[in-house]
Amino acid sequence: MKSPFRSLRGFTLIELLVVISIIAILASLAIPAISSALVRGQMTQTLNNARQLTIATQTMSMDTTTAGGGTAWTMGSDGQMLNVDTFTQELMTNKYLTVSDLRKIFAAPGVIVPTTSSNFTAENIAFSIMETQESSPSDHPFLITKNWENGKLTTNAPYGDKGFIVFRKGGDGGTFSRASDATNPSAVTTNYADLKPLQ
Repeated sequence: MKSPFRSLRGFTLIELLVVISIIAILASLAIPAISSALVRGQMTQTLNNARQLTIATQTMSMDTTTAGGGTAWTMGSDGQMLNVDTFTQELMTNKYLTVSDLRKIFAAPGVIVPTTSSNFTAENIAFSIMETQESSPSDHPFLITKNWENGKLTTNAPYGDKGFIVFRKGGDGGTFSRASDATNPSAVTTNYADLKPLQ
């Protein structure tokens, strides 16, 4: 006589191993795509930050040109190029940006912006701010992420060799992810002698 209860059978060890292997393979295929999408999203945020800083600087320069005196791009009223701290102090003093705005703008993956001070240095921000004046052409790079250096990508933060961001004086910019873009004059410029970062 057969038992009215069906025998309960669990998964065998081999079946469990096969399922786990399939999940591991699918995860290994998905992780690079997720990681790449995350970096693209972070770069888009950094590009928006560059746009915000460029607009504030353009506004400050236009006000200076109209009213006389003050700071035009990265050049002070004495005709001398500013350093990063003096440049950011001009933006804050004249109320184009606040210290919290600048902390957000200068932050990026791997870049620690101090939150205890209103002083910014070339070392603790995500961008190299290029010396720029009113007479600079509109395609002159104003901001470049610090992982770009003289036509090549470095391993530096924020993005290492995954890509870089350029924002120009004229108000346009972009994210670039191919290594060849680092030397492409339409992405940056080939006249590296004209690109002097503020100290």
